[in-house]
Amino acid sequence: MGICKKGRRKIKVNNKNYGWYVDDGWDSPYHILHIISEDKSLLISGPIDVETSYIISKGRYFQNQKTDGIWHRYLLPFNIPKIITPGFVSQVIVWATNDVNAIQVKWNGKEIPV
Repeated sequence: MGICKKGRRKIKVNNKNYGWYVDDGWDSPYHILHIISEDKSLLISGPIDVETSYIISKGRYFQNQKTDGIWHRYLLPFNIPKIITPGFVSQVIVWATNDVNAIQVKWNGKEIPV
């Protein structure tokens, strides 16, 4: 089954299709960037305009490694801008699929709020 496309933007990176959107986080005071691969193997989210930029990995793969499917938070090596552009989304996808050695952080509700 494909991903829901209503209200979402499409982007193609390295010949793979992705959908992305920003929502207001139903249980969070932050706007959240969501990126989903067409096959749903990459599911990542990240709060916008927070002090510490990070991504939450929820999919089956992250940085070309199989995951356990449990939410894991990783520091981004760059800041999430207040205005999300397709270029930034592409940069995050490349980092989340091709890079290695992401620094995992533990959620504490303060420095890592979501």
